[in-house]
Amino acid sequence: MTFLEIIPSKKIYFFSIFFLLGSLLSLSFEPFKVPFLPLFILGIFFLLNEHIFKIYPKKIKIFFFNGIFFGFGFFTFSMYWISNSIIELDPNLNYLIPIPLILLPLLLSTFIGLMQLANLYLRGNLTSRIFYFSALWTIFEFLRSILFTGLPWNLLGYSWSWSLEFSQIVSVVGIHGLSLITVFCSTCIFSFIFDHKLKYYFFSSLLIILVIYIFGYSRIENNKINYSDRDIRIVHTYFDQKTKWLKQTIDSTASMGSLDIPTIFPETSLGLEDDWPENWLFGFIRKDQNKYYNSIKHMGFTYDKKILVPFGEYFPFSEYLKVFFPKNSFFNNSLSEGSTEQLFNSNITPLICYEAIFSSFVRENVSNQTELLVNISNDAWFGEFSGPKQHFVHSRFRSIELGIPMVRSSNKGVSGLISPLGQIIHQVNSKDSEYLDVKIPQKLEMTIYKKYGNLFTYFLIVLFFIIGYANARKK
Repeated sequence: MTFLEIIPSKKIYFFSIFFLLGSLLSLSFEPFKVPFLPLFILGIFFLLNEHIFKIYPKKIKIFFFNGIFFGFGFFTFSMYWISNSIIELDPNLNYLIPIPLILLPLLLSTFIGLMQLANLYLRGNLTSRIFYFSALWTIFEFLRSILFTGLPWNLLGYSWSWSLEFSQIVSVVGIHGLSLITVFCSTCIFSFIFDHKLKYYFFSSLLIILVIYIFGYSRIENNKINYSDRDIRIVHTYFDQKTKWLKQTIDSTASMGSLDIPTIFPETSLGLEDDWPENWLFGFIRKDQNKYYNSIKHMGFTYDKKILVPFGEYFPFSEYLKVFFPKNSFFNNSLSEGSTEQLFNSNITPLICYEAIFSSFVRENVSNQTELLVNISNDAWFGEFSGPKQHFVHSRFRSIELGIPMVRSSNKGVSGLISPLGQIIHQVNSKDSEYLDVKIPQKLEMTIYKKYGNLFTYFLIVLFFIIGYANARKK
């Protein structure tokens, strides 16, 4: 008898366990960062699938709803802070809070529910299911990152943020590749409980984890930080949404700028004004006829944000909803997306807030001339607990993937300087407005991910399906 057989064979018990597992998985991310927790959570997830298939071999609904309950637990507890954006905009809109707090997690949970249906369809022997499960998890993370504007928040690979050494592998496979490796190692370790003949997979997964650590350790040791001659000033502010655009607040923010040193200001920190010194890289709201854009200006170049935050900068389907709610400020004040083709200073890649979490988007927007990633953000929307910290970690992974340093200037979030290896050289998350004068590290020459993107991960997904199919045919 295995420990799974003591679970009563009622659906409600399985639904509860999957909800609990999803909720516990949220502890793998900021601000908790429990080491190796996903290896246990996903391993148990995989074993439960095997156990339930034996009890309910033809029950499609139970597999689908197990995925829904798992996803609902995970997305609710790891992304609850999104609802804070409504309160920050207007406390009178609190009746809309259930949309990001309940409806959004439910919608995101459908990705895991559909993944479960695919797992049910692709059966075969235990070995083939290891490969299918790993590939499908990664595919549905890709889909979550792309469909309906995409929301690649708290992808499984970010659960390794507690270790700089383990995180280095994203310079080869990207954040999605690290997710794939995590799921594969987890299922290999736990499948050994069901079938001791799979000891080869058990020890191979341990070896993969060890090799990733050695690779990361070696990469850090062999790439010491080299600083350029360029100085830059990072401004960190701590203002509430209600006061950040008052004249005295903008004046206070601007007073921290320098005429001699290029200065980075937080997102939208200077309101609607754009007449500031050219060497400042500042966030402001740009008006063009009847449209408003979240923008950055520097050395005569202007960049308009291309990817907007749902429920923060725009409300999905607001053009239809404002017909029924004509006086609702949320539906009538949505920002507009910037055009896909924009020119900016060639050695800087600007990233406004949310854009930094899209790994492929960032990779596509850097050039061979890019020497610095600049991420400006206004994290006052998201409270002070997990949201701003998760945002900082996600941004940090872009430096590791591309081997390019990052400067981050935030309001009520985390500001600082990140090395091309993801090391936090300087960090400010205080409740005071202040600035840092720092020297910029030199970028690395090239990373595999920067050159090839997700091609290696795509190759592994196809290979996993081939191996899975080959093993299924054996049966």
